[in-house]
Amino acid sequence: MNSAYVVGALRTPIVRAGKHYARLGAEQLLGQVINALLERTGIQPEQVDHVFAGNAAGPGGNIARVAALASALPQSTGATSLDAQCASSLEAIAAGARMIRCGEANVVIAGGVESVSTAPWRMEKQQDQLTTPRVYSRARFTPAPDEDPDMGVAAENIATRYGISRERQDAFALRSHERAVAAAQSGAFAAELVPMQTAAGLVQQDTCPRPGLTTRKLAALKPAFVTGGTVSAGNSCPINDGAAAVLLVSDAVLQKLEPEFALRYLASGTGACDPEVLGMAASPAYQKLQQVLGEPAVNDDSLIEFNEAFAVQALACLDELGLDERRVNQQGGALALGHPYGASGAVLVTRLFHQARAAALPGQRQVALMAAAGGTGTAVAFETALRR
Repeated sequence: MNSAYVVGALRTPIVRAGKHYARLGAEQLLGQVINALLERTGIQPEQVDHVFAGNAAGPGGNIARVAALASALPQSTGATSLDAQCASSLEAIAAGARMIRCGEANVVIAGGVESVSTAPWRMEKQQDQLTTPRVYSRARFTPAPDEDPDMGVAAENIATRYGISRERQDAFALRSHERAVAAAQSGAFAAELVPMQTAAGLVQQDTCPRPGLTTRKLAALKPAFVTGGTVSAGNSCPINDGAAAVLLVSDAVLQKLEPEFALRYLASGTGACDPEVLGMAASPAYQKLQQVLGEPAVNDDSLIEFNEAFAVQALACLDELGLDERRVNQQGGALALGHPYGASGAVLVTRLFHQARAAALPGQRQVALMAAAGGTGTAVAFETALRR
């Protein structure tokens, strides 16, 4: 079986929905990331065999194809879109890696995009002429008549079921912001960001990390989803726009490129859980990943990126898996940087790529973990491959 390697990983700055990218469609966001990947890796557009792209809340259709057409890629490039909700782009990367491992492609671009700002309204069809159409914000996560909790309510269910306190959630959120602010100020994100030109000017950095956040400010926020609950706006991710993608190549292409650094794809695992505590699905996904690998997924030197949709679900999953909460997201996570749903898995891999490149430890393991709406989860493992 062939190996698949990540030789480039980029993302847009992540911004709040309705702000900087309010007039940029999903295809424009992802198309610009694709172009930047080609330019920075030296891959010619005609070398790309396929594009996989994840999307969760967008306009439907094949956004991967639309973004490919909005980029420098030729019209002959194949494209496939995936919707696994928040895990969409992580699944897209796994799909691209499998395509290469099976010998069906040599170069694949895989990632995802979310433009909540430009996503269309959704409306139910009328049952009859006397029924008023109903606008709704999302598709169901479960079949009727099952309980279909919104993400925030499901997060509160986790807090109750797993006994995660408000104080612990706030402390986790504060650490995420502190780490993201420190990383941005040190220039750690510079190599992974694709500046975006907008009507209001050039966006060059993430807009959500808060330098002045304190424990006191977090504690003052009211529960956001359930009266008397523990989940607040401060320990939940914001709503965001953004795109991210990686460039995957085969052994043959890697040998021709001769990059100084790459991540070798090892394996992926998927899992699922009770939709009422849907944020816990990263846990069975990680356990499945370990079964596929036949060994522990991480060791003392490993890098771990966990998508922080809510502090409570990150903490509960990490507790269940026996992973130290301080080990994950060393440069901040989605609570600070933001969570552009369909792009977030690719954001995790982009973060791993650049942190691993800075560490330059041969054979170092990297793992991306996330849960998604409906109670599904995905975990993907890589290892550092350095040119000798």
